[in-house]
This record gives sequence, C-alpha cells and structure tokens, in this order.
Amino acid sequence: MKNSGGMTKLRNKIVRSFIIVVFVVQVIDSMIDSVWDSLIAPELYPNGEYAGIYDFGTVSYLVASILLYVMSAIVFYKIVKKAIEKESNRQVKEQNLVYAAIAHDLKTPMTSVQGFSKALSEGKIKPEETQEIYQIIYSKSNSMNELVNTLFEYAKYGTNEYKMNFNDTDLCVLVRDIIAENYCDLEEHGIEPEVHIPDDAIIIQADKQELKRAITNLIINTYKHNPAGIKMLVKLTGDSNACTLVIADSGLEIAETMKVFEPFVTENEARTVGKGTGLGLAITKRILDQHNARIAVSSEIEGYTKGFVVDFK
Repeated sequence: MKNSGGMTKLRNKIVRSFIIVVFVVQVIDSMIDSVWDSLIAPELYPNGEYAGIYDFGTVSYLVASILLYVMSAIVFYKIVKKAIEKESNRQVKEQNLVYAAIAHDLKTPMTSVQGFSKALSEGKIKPEETQEIYQIIYSKSNSMNELVNTLFEYAKYGTNEYKMNFNDTDLCVLVRDIIAENYCDLEEHGIEPEVHIPDDAIIIQADKQELKRAITNLIINTYKHNPAGIKMLVKLTGDSNACTLVIADSGLEIAETMKVFEPFVTENEARTVGKGTGLGLAITKRILDQHNARIAVSSEIEGYTKGFVVDFK
C-alpha cells in the first residue's frame, strides 16, 4: 500500500538534499581552488614552473578534489538512505495501524453474526423474534461489507497502478450537483446550507467521478458527525487558474492534535461500527493529492467552528 503524499515528501527531501550537497561541494571546491591559487601554488612554484601530474603539489590538489567528491557522495547516500528508511518505517507503521483497525472494526459485527446464526441454527430464538434477528444479521453484514469496500477504495488510491481520467470539469456545476444529491440527507438533519458558487464556470482538470467522491465525503462528514440543526457553508471562489472550496459548519470542533486525514481517525476513539470507519477523509485527501489540490482544516472561518478548505491550482 503506497502513500502518494509520503512518497512526494520523500522525493522532495531527496531533491533538496541533492541541491544542498551540490551547493556545499561547489563552495568547498571553490575554496580549495582559491587557497591553492593564492597560497599553496605560489609557495611551491614561485616561478610558475609546474612539474606535471606527478608533481607532489598537483597530485595533492587532485587527491583533495577527488576526496571531496567521494565524501559528498557518501554523505548524500547516507541522507537518502536515512530518508528512505524513515519513510519505509512510517508506511509499515501505517499498514500495521490499518490492519489492527480492520480487525477491531470487523470483530464486533462478526461476533454478532456468528452468535445469532448459531442461536438460530440451534433453535434458541423465539419464533416471534426470528425476523428481528435476521434483520440484525443483515445489518451487521452490511456494516462489514461497507468497511471492506471502503478499505478497498483507500488502498486503490494509494497505488501507482490506478490511473485517474482527467478532463475539463466545471467545478461550479460539480459542487452544485453534489449539494443537490445530498440535499435530502441535509434536510433530514435540519441543515440548510448557505451556498455561494459563482455563476461563471470554473474549469479545472479533474477526474469528475473521483473528485465528486472526495467532495461528497466532505458534505457527508458535515451531517454524519455533527448534531442536527447546525449551520453549514459551501463557498467556492476564484477562477480556472486558482480557486478555493470551503465547506464549513457550526458543529463539533476538531482538536488541533487530531490528524483527521490519517486512516481510521475519527471523533469516536472506539471507532464503533456504524459511526464512521475513519477512512472517508483519508480517501478524500488521497484523491485531492492526485488532483494537486491541498486540503486543510481551518477554525478561523467567521461564524463557524471549523471548515475544510481545498485549494485548487
């Protein structure tokens, strides 16, 4: 399972390290040349008569230059090795967290399904309760299926093999459609969104279906993890060169220490099945990463406790 955000940071760190090492080498090499030309060479060759490549002075100069480049190569190798090991350890840690969370979230519904199924097979359920038990088994099975499907989506967006299909997409139309499709759920939770979307088109390069999934996750997050009757803001500003989408609400605050875009992070630390797998925002970030869009949580939106701010460039 590859984390594209982590790999991007790793590549950037390697590039920065390379630039720094090359710059330092050039500075030191220039200093060696300067010392040689101004101090050492005049002392060894007062008349400017060099003895060729076998001369002690010139050989020493060449050895010093070669050692400089060898040492810089070793330093760069160690920096890259350390960075790769750190990223590898981080990915292994993330995978272990995912596997542990899957086992945790699947255990409860699986235990229920097994227990009720055994009770039915042994005739321990009263006839009048049979239909209710069937419904519970069906509901628990749906919860397990939803978790597995969501996990599949999360893994899919983290692989190199999956390629998105980018085309010209009107972000204004897309956001309006998403609000319309979720309006009944918002209304059911007593939420009347305040919507500010420009009349003029904002055209960006996007995979329409995948970007729709990412923005839909943010809308769903608003009514799924907040009390009913809160205020909600959907605001799109900018143009086709650079634009910003804000989805804010007056619901529960998000702790500054909570890494909401990490897998299996929810406001419910027990991660009880049915109250969110904690993968929705992680999936959203992976999709937006592939669209070169930046998402962040802000608590400085006037009139709202928090908001997701997505910058498209």
